[in-house]
Amino acid sequence: MPSLDPGALRKLITARRLGSLHLLVGEDVRLVEQTVDEIEATIDAADRPFAVDRLFAGDSGGSPIDIAAAARVFPMLGERRIVVVLRAERFLKPKRSVKAAEMIETVEEAEEAAIEFGPLEDYLASPAPFTTLVFVATAVDRTRRFSKRVVEKAQVTEFAGLTSPMGMGRRDARAAVTLAQDQIARAGRTIDQPALQLLADRAGGDITKLRGDLDRLLLYTEGQDRISRSDVDEIAVAGLSVEDEWGVVNAIADGDAARALRETAVRLERGDSVHMMVGQLRWWVSSKLSQMRPDRVKPALEALLRTDLALKSSGGDERVLMERLVVDLARQKN
Repeated sequence: MPSLDPGALRKLITARRLGSLHLLVGEDVRLVEQTVDEIEATIDAADRPFAVDRLFAGDSGGSPIDIAAAARVFPMLGERRIVVVLRAERFLKPKRSVKAAEMIETVEEAEEAAIEFGPLEDYLASPAPFTTLVFVATAVDRTRRFSKRVVEKAQVTEFAGLTSPMGMGRRDARAAVTLAQDQIARAGRTIDQPALQLLADRAGGDITKLRGDLDRLLLYTEGQDRISRSDVDEIAVAGLSVEDEWGVVNAIADGDAARALRETAVRLERGDSVHMMVGQLRWWVSSKLSQMRPDRVKPALEALLRTDLALKSSGGDERVLMERLVVDLARQKN
């Protein structure tokens, strides 16, 4: 099947002309997540609980036979189903076992011994006309038999970010500068050249880090027309670790939005739950802020409630919602 660039895929999504099989592959996780949401949004919101399935490759309910069965379920409402297979690199680029490779003659035999792909390969050969099956993977090993089948049958869209997941070699480092400059321009801002270069350099070729830094930077500089190097320095988190479990709260209490963003970033990168962090902030607002600044309690509780509802209803990216909350709370001091 021919490859689609992200722009061409977006046109198909807008026109609701998706194919039977799609593969989204690459390290630009934020853009992939956004694209998956757009694909699912081609189903009417009221029908999605019945017509959209998200499965995790290799997890319970995410075996090849489970995926094939889910894709063959006839739509209960509407005319189409969407089945999304997340973490599909577990099938398309699984970790090889050296011990297993010593015991089994060929890589294909080792692969087949570990996972029975037959039911899903049969589905790929004859996909249901009423289902769009979407594989989502960070990378693909095209030397593996099953990966070859998927790439052959699916419409492939690469979200490479700053490196290529399909073995095409590293992109020019200027791609990071171009991506950052374009996103800042779309936000209606400008950025000094030294600040732009510093932002790109700190990403170190990691598209996820670059997009995270951009989100924090645009949030921190909201209301400014121009972004400076000092702004980039303020939101930098490279090399930082969690030294104070109450660092986010203390930064908010001081009205220091930049520090609150940095502390939030290192907590999230450590793997802390956003729900736990919201709970910590709710306790601080009710127990401490109410004594120190009662005038701030009502808007703070309103911001917490908005965020909590959005998190529970999947109303946006968890990290973005958390960062927006801490900035709102920190700026309420002024």
